[in-house]
Amino acid sequence: MDNHANASRFLVVGPPRGGFTLLLSVLSLLNRDRGNAKPHAQEIADPYIAIAGEYLDAAIRDWFCTQVGEERLFFNKEFSILVGGPKWICTEDKDTVCVRKYLGVKRSGDFTFLLYLPRWVLAFDEIIHSHSHPALWLAMSDYSQFKKFASIRNPIDIIHSSVFSINALASEFIQRELRMDEHQIRRELALNKLTNPEFISGLIVFLKKYLDEFITVVDRFDYVMRWEDLIQHPSEEIGRIAQATGEPASAAYASRVWSELDHRNLTRYHRHSFRRGLLYDWQFNITNTHLKLFEEAGFGEYLQRFGYDPIVYFKESDYTADQVLIEEHIRRGQPYVESLDDDLITFAFNKTNFTPSPRFIFKHYPRQGAIEIEKSTMRDEVLEVGFMARMAPVSEVVFRYLLELRKVAEEAAAGNDEPLANLRVRYTRVFSEWLGDRSASMFSALEQPSVSIAPPRLVGTAAGYNIVWLKGYHYSVPQSLGPMDLGQLDLSSLASTILVTRTYEEALQAIAMRAET
Repeated sequence: MDNHANASRFLVVGPPRGGFTLLLSVLSLLNRDRGNAKPHAQEIADPYIAIAGEYLDAAIRDWFCTQVGEERLFFNKEFSILVGGPKWICTEDKDTVCVRKYLGVKRSGDFTFLLYLPRWVLAFDEIIHSHSHPALWLAMSDYSQFKKFASIRNPIDIIHSSVFSINALASEFIQRELRMDEHQIRRELALNKLTNPEFISGLIVFLKKYLDEFITVVDRFDYVMRWEDLIQHPSEEIGRIAQATGEPASAAYASRVWSELDHRNLTRYHRHSFRRGLLYDWQFNITNTHLKLFEEAGFGEYLQRFGYDPIVYFKESDYTADQVLIEEHIRRGQPYVESLDDDLITFAFNKTNFTPSPRFIFKHYPRQGAIEIEKSTMRDEVLEVGFMARMAPVSEVVFRYLLELRKVAEEAAAGNDEPLANLRVRYTRVFSEWLGDRSASMFSALEQPSVSIAPPRLVGTAAGYNIVWLKGYHYSVPQSLGPMDLGQLDLSSLASTILVTRTYEEALQAIAMRAET
């Protein structure tokens, strides 16, 4: 169930803020437009996985709402999705993955927590992806047939982008609590971080650990995309990515793919994930103090290996106003705070891509059930202890359910629906503890034969045609024919004006040829 049925299978690895999301999105569009489908067992399992996410989310929200009130809880819906959040293979058990999630409570602090899940659920996403352990993914035999892609960016710019980024928790807080200009918020949060060299060192140590591993295996990836190449020459770079997948793409198609991604937020609920990246804009904020930290960490080796310019110190007389401000605060040993909200500073702290020095103290609660509090700043221990007590049994239920689900979904795909029906009955009762009446309605909505297929999906338009994917083919339907449901038609006797092709690229070519005649 890790495999796609009729497709090249892709695996993407890259550091946070290193072009990872853009690369993943390019491959997702290529996957979509080629009509690639998941195995039938995975298609059956996916809506059941989604219900498990709702169950877990309901238990989390109920706990905090009863303790502090709904208005003080900040937990972005990105994390309500069961596999939503950074993920990696558990080094102690390679059949298990860790998914990191992040929540905060106004005036009380925040924490990151890890959810342990059976590894097969990674296939819930169209493309398996991770920010961590590039060498481990390459060594896993289950992914030996996958096309493996990695992303990289100037490491100095990765750090710079990290301090300007707004994580999903801070985004949720901004949406509900603040009425400040987004540009102002990003700038002030970045100034707060850039004026604290010890914090910047923590970001550097974290990234260095990733790069030290990545640099030893970089040549084993099928393709490594540099963020700068995609930004400067998007069509050409998308063409090279497509070539690496084994199915070349035309320049026109590559340009169309980029038009779907350029300057867009590529996440579902995280409203502040996108920040327009500009080449070399790090030179307006990074100072010589930071460059010295990069040099001492050995970043010169990474710059050379990935084709970037070496470290060159700035002339301080040419500093921008922000660089002058940053250096003044560093000399005084006073991080910039100004008008920043205390909760926002806490929530926006880069706990997930940061290796703390002894001065940065976080609480940790070891794994119970399938849950673990990784890094906590909560001032009220009752919230942490209560969360673990509540979520340990809930997470165990989810883990067992997913192990069962894999088996019964495979049986259902083979034509035996009875085990899946029994699972629905049993877990309707179990999940009702936190989903209430929603549990029955969610599971009853899935009471359909396992032989059902994915419905027709509109994947694009061109020159008066709607391009619809169904059963692994692309159907280009003239819009002049009016509304129609391909799922209800006899596909063996369609009108001659409907063009049938295997891939999206072929569909565009067929439409162009029809227009010429």
